[in-house]
Amino acid sequence: MLKASPSVVSWSAVLVVLLGTVLAGQAESAAAQTAPATESGVFLIRAGGRNIGTERFQIRQVATGWEATGELQLEVSGGTRVTETCTLRLDAAWKPASYQREQQSPRKGTLTADFRPEGTRLTAKTDTDSQEQIFLLPERELVVLDTNFFHQYGLLLRQYDVARPGPQNFHVFVPQEATPSTISVVLLGKETLAINGASAELNHFQASTEDIKIEIWATDQREIRRIEIPQATLEIVRQSR
Repeated sequence: MLKASPSVVSWSAVLVVLLGTVLAGQAESAAAQTAPATESGVFLIRAGGRNIGTERFQIRQVATGWEATGELQLEVSGGTRVTETCTLRLDAAWKPASYQREQQSPRKGTLTADFRPEGTRLTAKTDTDSQEQIFLLPERELVVLDTNFFHQYGLLLRQYDVARPGPQNFHVFVPQEATPSTISVVLLGKETLAINGASAELNHFQASTEDIKIEIWATDQREIRRIEIPQATLEIVRQSR
């Protein structure tokens, strides 16, 4: 079932959940202005050199701001198949407004977050239980990076301002783990990378917490082409159209 209870979970543990059964049991910057109005694609997810799933996603501009959706298909320990979807809505300045995550298999469950100035209401529901919590989260530089939905890092990159070189810090909320955190993002420079048999010059970003480093390669429009998380032996590669 989906989790939404307080827990002491490190960022690395949140990412390594792909290798276990926890998931199965449970102001607008210049950089943002370069992003396309609509982006869609598919990520191939690899753990320890083995294909374990895919993530199909879309980020699009809507009348109220932005909407990002994802569909996750994973095979975790023991051959368990996990199917989940998510929808994140943001205003025009990339501030989260609402979030919903639904797990269809192996068990059904829904996790919703309603972001309001008086507090963020997080609600977890299954067929047999319902839990609700309130979080007082910062209103500025707040990003949602939920467990295993990697397209949300594209939303993080869209808020990085290349006009201000060097590390930039953001507040993070991980709904599935009910965990506030922080993350630092820095642009390391341009690199030529071979992806799907073709070479491309990409921006190399590094996102860091106290526990883990996440290497991200993206286009000038912040479209992610590759993510590597060495500590978790994870690779996420954008598939060719």
